[in-house]
Amino acid sequence: MSPDTTVPDSAAPAGFSAEPLRIPSSLDDVAAVAFHEMTALRNAVTRNTYRNDDFVLPAEVLLPGYEPSEYERRDGRLIREHGRLVGRVLFDFPLTEDVEMAKMMLEIHPDARGRGFGAAAYEVGELAVRDAGRSEIRTWVVHREVAGPRIPSPSGVGDIPALDPAAQMLLRRGFELGQVERMSVLELGAEHDDALRALRDGAREAAGAEYRCVSWSYPTPDEFIDGYAALKARMSTDAPQGDLAEDEQEWDARRVREELEATAIARGDSVLVGAIQHVPTGELVAFSELQRMDDGTRRADQEDTLVLREHRGNRLGMLVKAENLLAWRAMHPDVERVYTYNAEENRPMLNVNEALGFRPFVSEGAWRKVLV
Repeated sequence: MSPDTTVPDSAAPAGFSAEPLRIPSSLDDVAAVAFHEMTALRNAVTRNTYRNDDFVLPAEVLLPGYEPSEYERRDGRLIREHGRLVGRVLFDFPLTEDVEMAKMMLEIHPDARGRGFGAAAYEVGELAVRDAGRSEIRTWVVHREVAGPRIPSPSGVGDIPALDPAAQMLLRRGFELGQVERMSVLELGAEHDDALRALRDGAREAAGAEYRCVSWSYPTPDEFIDGYAALKARMSTDAPQGDLAEDEQEWDARRVREELEATAIARGDSVLVGAIQHVPTGELVAFSELQRMDDGTRRADQEDTLVLREHRGNRLGMLVKAENLLAWRAMHPDVERVYTYNAEENRPMLNVNEALGFRPFVSEGAWRKVLV
């Protein structure tokens, strides 16, 4: 066992070890062997979770996301059984807001589950969070349906199966459910375009002449960069958060360039931002992002979407989403599916998505644990 390998204090499975995640400078480095192993593990877990290959990513797409940032630090541990990689624990440590928090993701290979590796890996992860001086862990977990009792979201909308193994593990370790999110999928195709146009045109008529649609691909044009940054900041205050409130984020043009665009461009992502401009003031008051990684799949992700509170009630959510989807179809006609997340209590945005044709795909629980 190498000097930097750790084991939990309690009993662990035979052959268990945990080693620090090291990020290679390039995938050609000798040090990249473990990163390639981790990529294969991640993709095996992803296939098992989503029952398809839509979220499988190659190492060259993943690596730029691990680059250090002044806004967030990423760390992790690789979990091995007699030297074979069977799991990983990743941490994101915010550096400018929510600095008491750590975001954790724990994944165990399907073939290694049920033998104590998840429990032992969690102990290693919590110890690393404590060593980093953080007092709260947050994690997001996909929950598969299991018959039996339910755990309700504290928001009053949505629930998850209490007997799901992941939920059971989190409950035993003192986590509380903070919110339930719905992951939805939209099937794209020429046969759906007329319906999208009708929804867009109806929303445009309802919004009136005070609002106009604008759009761009990364890098964001200078004329929109400040407005885009302001909208990203409002995502941290205006989107439903359940029992998981976060600090208001500070966004400016530099943060957009360095935290969002630099990584996306390095990965070769295609990003289309649709926005609504309030004509009398010139202010951007709504936006929606579509993103496609250079991963060989035919999927895209609908990322952040927001309508500023003071401009709601004008059907701007429908307008910006339908317009952006139609523009995306013209740019990427080969994309077959779009995935998105919404809090279950965000009924106005779910109404928009359902009208557009999104259907539920999986449920995800957002959990928190305060360390004492």
